Amino acid sequence: MDSLKEDRLEDKIPVLPSPPDWSLMVGSLGRFCVWFGVVAFIVAIVVWGFGEKSPKLRTVAIGSFVVGCLSLFGAFASLAVLFAENRFEFAYVWGHADTKNALQYRIAGIWSGQEGSFLLWGCCAAIFGLLTVHRTGAYRRWYTIGYSAFLGSICGILSYETPFNLNLLDGKPIVPEEGVGLAPSLQNYWVTIHPPTIFLGFGSLTVLFCLAFAALATKDLKGWVPIVRPWALVSLAVLGLGLCMGGFWAYETLGWGGFWMWDPVENVSFVPWVLCAAFIHGLMVQTTKNKWIFSNLIMGAVPFLAFVYGTFLTRSGFLADTSVHSFAEMNSTALKVLLGLLVTYAAGFTGLWLWRMVQARGESAPAEPAKGLHREGFFRWGSVLLAGIGLATAIGMSVPFFMAVAGRPPKVVAEEVYHQILPFLFLPLILAMAAGPFVSWRGEPTSSVLKKLYGAFCVSFGMVGMTMMLVTMTPLRNQLAIGGIMNFPMGQRVYALPWMLILIGLCYFAIVANVIKIAELWRRSKLGTMSYLTHFGVAVLMLGLIVSRGFETKTDLFVQEGTPGQGLGYTVTYKGQTSNLKDRDNKVLLEVAGQGHTFTARPGLYYVTAADGAENPMVWPHIERYPFHDVYLALHPRQTEATDTVALHPGESFRFDRYTFTYESPTRQGEPGMAGTQFGAKVTVHDGHGHTTVTPGMRLAAGGPEKVPAPIGNGLYLTMEGMDVSAGSVTFQVHFTNPIYPIEMFYKPMTILVWLGTGIMTLAGLAAAYYRRRVPVLVPANPREHRPGDRVPTQNAPGLTT
Repeated sequence: MDSLKEDRLEDKIPVLPSPPDWSLMVGSLGRFCVWFGVVAFIVAIVVWGFGEKSPKLRTVAIGSFVVGCLSLFGAFASLAVLFAENRFEFAYVWGHADTKNALQYRIAGIWSGQEGSFLLWGCCAAIFGLLTVHRTGAYRRWYTIGYSAFLGSICGILSYETPFNLNLLDGKPIVPEEGVGLAPSLQNYWVTIHPPTIFLGFGSLTVLFCLAFAALATKDLKGWVPIVRPWALVSLAVLGLGLCMGGFWAYETLGWGGFWMWDPVENVSFVPWVLCAAFIHGLMVQTTKNKWIFSNLIMGAVPFLAFVYGTFLTRSGFLADTSVHSFAEMNSTALKVLLGLLVTYAAGFTGLWLWRMVQARGESAPAEPAKGLHREGFFRWGSVLLAGIGLATAIGMSVPFFMAVAGRPPKVVAEEVYHQILPFLFLPLILAMAAGPFVSWRGEPTSSVLKKLYGAFCVSFGMVGMTMMLVTMTPLRNQLAIGGIMNFPMGQRVYALPWMLILIGLCYFAIVANVIKIAELWRRSKLGTMSYLTHFGVAVLMLGLIVSRGFETKTDLFVQEGTPGQGLGYTVTYKGQTSNLKDRDNKVLLEVAGQGHTFTARPGLYYVTAADGAENPMVWPHIERYPFHDVYLALHPRQTEATDTVALHPGESFRFDRYTFTYESPTRQGEPGMAGTQFGAKVTVHDGHGHTTVTPGMRLAAGGPEKVPAPIGNGLYLTMEGMDVSAGSVTFQVHFTNPIYPIEMFYKPMTILVWLGTGIMTLAGLAAAYYRRRVPVLVPANPREHRPGDRVPTQNAPGLTT
């Protein structure tokens, strides 16, 4: 009899199938590629370290580096196959994919989690490593050693934080029927574009660091500048594009009505970008004036180190409750590898840099300072301001970490704090961006520079006047927020409109000044104008961010079936839904009429069942785009509860709207403990004109208590949520018969400038990198007789043009 019961029990338990041999082989191949990458990069480091004089060993070292990079690509390809085929026997695939997702989202699942994002970072860095390693000339040895150490560390992290672990039951791999799936908030087309783009930017930062390290190691502190300059421009352009893509993604999905909220993880990407911009301007000074030699070395390393530090913050778990982007806490050993990488690279580079500075004391005579205003001075202050913005942002993003270390609950720095501090660095920076192109390297009197800028200033001033007229003397004044007050540091408050006009005027000044400079140089060198076109794009981008955020108007409204909501001159009417609330493609249909046009808004709303059974809402905003503004509707989860729960004793009352509810006495229909028995509460409802009596209750049913609501009219009903017999109290709650849909509506002016500025900035930055790509990369004529850094006869590196 016992064996029969066991057989029947086994029949009821679903038997999960075993995985096919080919998928296990693919997973094993991916795991092998990771470990093989560790070995290959170690070989590259050792052989380059001890076999520099042997051509055969140099070939082995270069080959090991290439093989290590290819191993990372092999691991990525293996994981891509597992995701494409929904191989749920692998825990990482099971946690980030499901059969319902389209192929592009299954592929995006590769980098949607901790392990895959490290693999993406490693692959992107490997791409730039392969593109640059043969173009580094005499720096190749130490460049490859530094690069191999980094990529080897990434492989080391992946060997512990691996995406190739299996789902095991009793030590045997199993295949779950369905995966958890990509997080609902990530199911947007930007997830397929933004992460690869921005990680290419992060990967490119490794080039800057390793070339700076190689320059220090070889004692050749000047020859690396023409090599690194085009790659620095690529880093700036690609990383900037990735930042903006992240802003567009947030704007279109998160429903906060803006592009940037100074989230700690956003700042982790922003800090390396501004530091990279400072580095590029330093390279221009060294190229032209042969100055800033040691400053550029440290500025070349800091963007990479800043991102590694930011990665530690976001992967350590300290920001888990303070950011919408942070990852779960890493495997402890993998986290130690990451921390070891950060400490070793930061301490080692700083120590070597200080040592070379001590060695170089007195070697170079101080140059005669330029008189008057000169471009070097503008670049110096511009770099200082950029570094200041980066430092201030880095401190802000680190606050939750410092609070957690101190044993306090971590708290993110509010957006308004950044807005109170950073504008005072931005103002002189944008002014330098406008005036810098008109200042010569030799120096000239201030009056001469002011004469050059007079025309740009007059045009900009006229544009500010026109803007003021538009926002104060036209119908736009009813659409824009122009009468607010802004908080400044130390408790100071200023009117928003004058402050906005100052910011806008400086952006105009930078735009007009750079347009004039582009026009002057266009005939002589079209590609040579790309740096000014990049400044133009940045100024347009900043103008769009300032105007769309500073002049936006916002209102909260509520929409219910049969009851429209009104705000910002629009009437919003509920028209139904496209599907049910379990369908991830469900849209709420809202007719929006006003301001001379009508459109149907389709914000998304559906519910996801969590592991604990709770129904979690997922919402997506709707953006109606026009040439000069957006109408932005952020839908919030629908509400059926009109009040919170209220506990009353007989004779006590509570109010809602025009109604007063008075609990009179308990009621009962049927015998206690019997199915069908109904416990209720007699309630008198006063509406200001009369009163009525209702009896909400709870009925005992086979599946548990069932609520018996009591309609009270006007689209409301009353429920009894519970009864405390010992206290003699009953808990009530008022509900809407038809759900209420809360909506935040924004009027966002000139958001098109954000898109336009991003495109101009990116294309101009890449064009500038292309313009600077042809550099003389010099290698010793006889490598066996000379060491890097020696003054020797040179020849062009193979395949490159001087």
